[in-house]
Amino acid sequence: MSATSGLSFYLSAFLTPSTAQTLNYGFETLVDDDITVVFINGSNTRLVLTKGSHYTLNTTTQEVTCTAATWISLSAVSGIVDSSSKIRIFRTTSIQPSVDFKSGAVLSEGDLDTAYKQGLFAAQEMAEDAAATSAGVQAVTESMIGAGAVTATKIGANAVTESRILNSAVTNAKIANDAVNAAKIQNGTVGSAELAANCVTTAKIGANQVTTTQIVNNAVTQAKVVKAGKANMEALTGSSGQAVGIVTPDVLRYSQFAPRCYGSVAYNTGSASFSSGSYNVQSVTNTSTSKRTITFSTPMSDVNYFVSVTGSATSSATNFYATVISKTVNGFVIDGADATETDTFSFDFVVFGSTLSA
Repeated sequence: MSATSGLSFYLSAFLTPSTAQTLNYGFETLVDDDITVVFINGSNTRLVLTKGSHYTLNTTTQEVTCTAATWISLSAVSGIVDSSSKIRIFRTTSIQPSVDFKSGAVLSEGDLDTAYKQGLFAAQEMAEDAAATSAGVQAVTESMIGAGAVTATKIGANAVTESRILNSAVTNAKIANDAVNAAKIQNGTVGSAELAANCVTTAKIGANQVTTTQIVNNAVTQAKVVKAGKANMEALTGSSGQAVGIVTPDVLRYSQFAPRCYGSVAYNTGSASFSSGSYNVQSVTNTSTSKRTITFSTPMSDVNYFVSVTGSATSSATNFYATVISKTVNGFVIDGADATETDTFSFDFVVFGSTLSA
């Protein structure tokens, strides 16, 4: 397709990368704003280009120049450009009177020329269908539109873009219910002032999100603490030095007035055993003929503990005594020097102190 032109329009050939950046349209206008430049693709989809953004205009030389390297590289036309795209430049002369003649006024050549050309240009545009709209009116200007004439049915779908909306024009009444979703809220814009009173319910707080920094001092009262039942407390024992299922308060478990160890050790020849029912006794060692070493299951916190030892015998006529001759945090040594090893003798002992390390 080759370029065509008339007295009121210019239509370019199909646009290619080699199409000239500057196009000469070759007709006269009364004012610059009478020139319209339209990008048209092969499906007759039209896009009116904007002077200054997409092209520059020189009415003296009757030329328009693309602001991009080529007409088809304009970012505005990227969605419609095809191999049959072309540029149409046409004139739309206002039909409102340009000259108001007064009785007795001087008729200047310029006024007469303007009045004559306005009628001539309008006739040419009508005859040639300058805008290629197949209609008598080449363009509807603002002055032709009556107040309130543009109703909802006259506005095409998706025709109201951001640039057509005045600042602050979208009021609360214009927003449909449930229309503002998370994607429409800018990050960091919902502050305390935007949250309604009591709107942050339990369901809105994620699991494990309330840390110590979110809790005000003295806010956790007794009423806020769930009372532990027997099953809860028994579940915590076993790993803290107690038998599983036995619940003993720490004030008793670690008190120096509660027995830390007790048991009964046989004193017969070669024996290294302790009787059943002993507490915190890991082992008994026959150190020598008269000595027995007791080793704790749980060590004491230091050696400042007290051991009470008594000798027991099956015969009331037999008397002997035992002495604690050394202590460590892991155990102690009993010496029954005055007693002869026999099945009738045994040592009973109780230990008081603390197994709680600092």
